[in-house]
Amino acid sequence: MPSAIRAFIAVPLTPDTIERLKPPVEELRAVCRTAKIEASWSRPEGWHLTLKFLGPVAANQLPPLLDTLPACAARHAAFALQFNGFGAFPDARRPRVLWVGVEADEGARAIESLAREIDAMTAALGYPAEERPYAAHLTVGRIRVPRSSQELTSWLEGHGSDRGTGRLASFKVEQVALMRSDPGPGGSVYTPVAVFPLA
Repeated sequence: MPSAIRAFIAVPLTPDTIERLKPPVEELRAVCRTAKIEASWSRPEGWHLTLKFLGPVAANQLPPLLDTLPACAARHAAFALQFNGFGAFPDARRPRVLWVGVEADEGARAIESLAREIDAMTAALGYPAEERPYAAHLTVGRIRVPRSSQELTSWLEGHGSDRGTGRLASFKVEQVALMRSDPGPGGSVYTPVAVFPLA
């Protein structure tokens, strides 16, 4: 293992959830192609919900994480999430990051609670605390050269996660993972370092 890894803590998606999300994400990709918007797309096999980005983690910093994450995960019961539409950062009219959102229900509150506790735990280990409230989302694409596109804006607004456009996939969250990120020719490759079950 190298002296340091680029690491984050996340909820990996299950294979069946990934398969259900592929068609609607492909529809978004087709809209971008038609609008001649170049984007880099995340690999489906690496789709995840980030809970905490850590950045470079040295080999001697891994044991404290591996010691504290199991108990943190075990304090939270498994819960269901509903993927329910699309969105963009900073917004649909100036999209830079394209994502799939989750239903604002008990599942969203459960993952927010989990992320808050992980943030407090990692802050106690010396990692910077998050300044913004946690909002669960699945990043699927990043636009390389942001520009306005009425076609893409209209599609995002019509398929927004805040419009009740229908559930794309349901997903039971049963574990969290300490992940590493490595650059690859087709984008970053994400690999679990260790997996920790929820209660």
